[in-house]
Amino acid sequence: MNLSEFVPSPGSKVRVPVSSATPAGYLDGAELALLRSLTASQDRSVGSTELAAHVHDWPTLYHLTPYRSTILDCLDFHHAGSASVLELGAGCGAITRWLGEHFGTVHAVEGSVDRASVAQVRTDDLASVQVFSTNYSQLEERDAYDVATLIGVLEYGHLYHPTTNDPAAAALDNLRVAHRALREDSVLVVAIENRLGLKYLSGAREDHSGRRYESINGYPQTDHAVTFSARHLEALLGEAGFDHVDVLLPFPDYKLASTIIDPSLVRDEHHIHNWVHGTAPDWGNALRTPAFSETLAVRELAAAGLLKDLANSFLILAYRGDRDATNARLGISRDWVARHYSLDRRPSLRKRVTLPAAGDHVVNETALGGERAARTLDLGPFTHALRDEPFVPGDLAIVEVLRTLVADGLGPQLLEHVRAYTRWLTATHGTGRTDADGIALVDGAALDAVWINLVADPATGEWSPVDREWAFRGVLPVDYLAWRNVNLLYHRFADDLPAEWRAAEPDTAAFALLAGAGVTVDTGARLTAMRELEAAFQGTAGAGPMPSPSATVRTLMHEGERRRFLVLAQAEEVIARPELLRAYADTFGSADPATLVLDPAHGGDDLVGRLRGAIETAGLDEDTMPDAVLLAPGDPVNGEAVLTTATWGPESLPRFAAPDMPALRVLAEHRWSSVAG
Repeated sequence: MNLSEFVPSPGSKVRVPVSSATPAGYLDGAELALLRSLTASQDRSVGSTELAAHVHDWPTLYHLTPYRSTILDCLDFHHAGSASVLELGAGCGAITRWLGEHFGTVHAVEGSVDRASVAQVRTDDLASVQVFSTNYSQLEERDAYDVATLIGVLEYGHLYHPTTNDPAAAALDNLRVAHRALREDSVLVVAIENRLGLKYLSGAREDHSGRRYESINGYPQTDHAVTFSARHLEALLGEAGFDHVDVLLPFPDYKLASTIIDPSLVRDEHHIHNWVHGTAPDWGNALRTPAFSETLAVRELAAAGLLKDLANSFLILAYRGDRDATNARLGISRDWVARHYSLDRRPSLRKRVTLPAAGDHVVNETALGGERAARTLDLGPFTHALRDEPFVPGDLAIVEVLRTLVADGLGPQLLEHVRAYTRWLTATHGTGRTDADGIALVDGAALDAVWINLVADPATGEWSPVDREWAFRGVLPVDYLAWRNVNLLYHRFADDLPAEWRAAEPDTAAFALLAGAGVTVDTGARLTAMRELEAAFQGTAGAGPMPSPSATVRTLMHEGERRRFLVLAQAEEVIARPELLRAYADTFGSADPATLVLDPAHGGDDLVGRLRGAIETAGLDEDTMPDAVLLAPGDPVNGEAVLTTATWGPESLPRFAAPDMPALRVLAEHRWSSVAG
């Protein structure tokens, strides 16, 4: 059959063959609910917050979450606008939607008419997409497409193949269907589970049969989907005629991948296990207790070079023709070791983090519909920064904590980890002040400095913070951060905890641990305040309405402002003398509670644009420019020092030019220490 011979079915845009074909009628029971959700939503895009609101169980999560698209987004396909793609096994259109938003032509083929109808509704507003319903095993497309996909499909082939029920034979035949459909210098994208996946070895149920160790035992029964090992898949693809095969690794698996790794580019110094956290989900099944810590096991597999063979899923690129020519023609990005997605947020905060194969920086950028006006966003009590960071080699601090839990459980050594963390926070971010209960206060830049964001130097063990995206616009009690840190341990690594803690209320158990470590005051009021702070933070980061600051949050913001050191400058002068900005930036960093207050008086036209030019001339950008504010005309001008080369500014304030910056720093530190006292 050729898709050009298909016609619209009565009452639907889904195209069907004129003659009959062997049906491939897979259903998962979610089709009707999905149709209701889709028809109720105006925005059906990959990043739709409307659709996210309809997620209430595993089927709706699987079909509506933006994480379905990360396995394609990680490849970029920068030049896909004029390219054509054949999607074999479109399901309910989650992947179809991403393809339609990026490719010039998408032919999506789905065996079930019911599911094809859902895919049609999901993509109804995309002129690039046509949906077909037939058994793709009988297609005879030849030399017609730039890209083909088999995502979560190849493993089902023997259940619907018209001539064979042998899993390997059906898979080979379907790979040949895809190979025939591709023109020279094109690519097939395959996503499929690994029959030898780590989660199966640790006791997870096989994703399709629901039986433990089904695939590990070689599939004694084949009345369901059957997956393959990396070696077997590579052999099948070679036999089908593909010239080159690359295997990437999506974690926790291809279904909802938050991290994708290219094992061919991984080196020991990447510490790639830092990018894979927690126990892989047992999708749709009851919670399980893994046989071992999967987080620690990934570390050992990476060190032994076995990550590819025992990953839970594969993302495979199989090339017909020249690999480099195909990647260049389609704009496929292959110059990265790992990519990580954070999408459970409001759209402006969604991000993709990339570890490049070459270079010493980690790249942070918006992802899947995320748009923002600036690199740093003010979100009430919190700020969110999206900036590139230096790559820091070493294990995350959480690794040693997990090793302690395996060896000692909830014993004295874990308490010492908590105490060491609070000591580090106080030494690194301390303000020198305490609150009414005598608990140390630290600056708001410490908000994101938790065990999963601290890298231990391999030689010294000293911690360096990474992924520093969040900050609080005030001061924070050190016991709140310790409580937040232990809460994250519970939620992300619950399966590594002893059974008695898993049965307890997480935030209450975390507070009890802090009390046992002697880092908090054991009162109900403190736990209530911690919950208020965390609710404010989660509400700000999440996708719902922005929360109003509680009394606790407002008090801590006010305490932080008491400590802020204000330096006045004339906007027109720093435009004329960018060296003043450079000297100030060399003296005060973004973590310092200092603000450069720019007076707009006599600023002339296009003041903001000219200020940006001066910042660039000074060799600065949004990431390296310290905190600064441009006053509106008529705003009161207040401060404690003046940055100037002239006599501008209130006569009562000391003046500092570029050579005087050490003295300005001394004045600021005196101000901070006097407030602390």
